[in-house]
Amino acid sequence: MRKSEQLSPSQALNRPIEHQADFRDFTYKEGVKTSRRLGFHVGKFGFLIAQQATSELSDILPICPIPFTASWLLGLINMRGNFVPVFDLYQLLEQEKKENVKKSMLLILGEGKTAGAFIVESLPVPLIFTNDDELNTLPPLPSNIASYVNKGYEKNEELWFNFEHYSFFEALATKVAT
Repeated sequence: MRKSEQLSPSQALNRPIEHQADFRDFTYKEGVKTSRRLGFHVGKFGFLIAQQATSELSDILPICPIPFTASWLLGLINMRGNFVPVFDLYQLLEQEKKENVKKSMLLILGEGKTAGAFIVESLPVPLIFTNDDELNTLPPLPSNIASYVNKGYEKNEELWFNFEHYSFFEALATKVAT
């Protein structure tokens, strides 16, 4: 049995990269456009991470609370030298947290100064939507999130919403500052 050849460091860095799971739109069948997305749950709501957004899962890092701020702002974490606010989306959306959660995690959306984080109770899930999954009208949503949802889908009897996290983080930052 022959050992596989190892690449030199310069060969490894200069080789073409092959992507396994590309999340861009593509045509599945003639006339049927599909969209691959990652989604996460907050209570009964399913939110889709923007296609070009940077997202990251992390163990719960030490959260430094900020005195005299809204209770839905849990505090700040230090993520590679950047202070990232951690929001309690369950409280903002008035959703109950599950009691038997094995491990909560931080979902960080965005990067650098535009990043924000939520505590999530399950891993994001990969989803594929077709034209037929798109909702014609959005159902009523809580007022503090409705402005940041522009499209909805139904898949396997679950509702999923496009979530404009950057605008949402900006609005929350404005609320905290006032």
